Amino acid sequence: MDKTEWGMTPQMVNAYYNPLQNEIVFPAAILQPPFFDPNADDALNYGGIGAVIGHEMTHGYDDQGSRFGPTGNFENWWTPADAKGFSSRTGKLVNQFNEYKVGEQNVNGKLTLGENIADLGGLATAYDALQKATAGKEDPKVEGLTRDQRFFANWATVWRTKYTPENAKVRLATDPHAPAQFRAMGAPSNLPTFAAAFQCKAGSPMVRTGDKQVVIW
Repeated sequence: MDKTEWGMTPQMVNAYYNPLQNEIVFPAAILQPPFFDPNADDALNYGGIGAVIGHEMTHGYDDQGSRFGPTGNFENWWTPADAKGFSSRTGKLVNQFNEYKVGEQNVNGKLTLGENIADLGGLATAYDALQKATAGKEDPKVEGLTRDQRFFANWATVWRTKYTPENAKVRLATDPHAPAQFRAMGAPSNLPTFAAAFQCKAGSPMVRTGDKQVVIW
């Protein structure tokens, strides 16, 4: 195995986690706005590249990455109780994304599960990291938005995407990533920190509570 070989070119705006080598790779192209800007404040960078880093880390514990043991071997290292709990929690995420529709076609929650797990875990991890990095610092509003609001706003910004109807139809059937608009909404709707940042009340479309709220890690 060539451990110096990358699975992506430097000019690709993307990133990946490789469980066989226990590596995360961020090509140069993703290290630019809106994902990362050395002149931007912490909120934007944590909501952008920070969440992407957290996303790739969480892939090690998604429905596929979690099947690789501590040494990188494809093996069952879970206790039966943990495996059952994981399946129950991720099943809620499958149901959440099954409800999203593009036109008359539903998103495939099972097909997109791994990426949706990584989005949820990555965003939550990046938020925690932002709080640690900015503890004790003032929180002046920028363009009317608080630090937490800017964090979540940039998460939505990085998923701005435009599809042709034909491309969207193909992606719904083949792409392990959910359509971008649902990636922007899906993870934050499960986080109480998002609701608090924007003063969303219970019953709001962006506030999932009770049995519908997905908490994995």
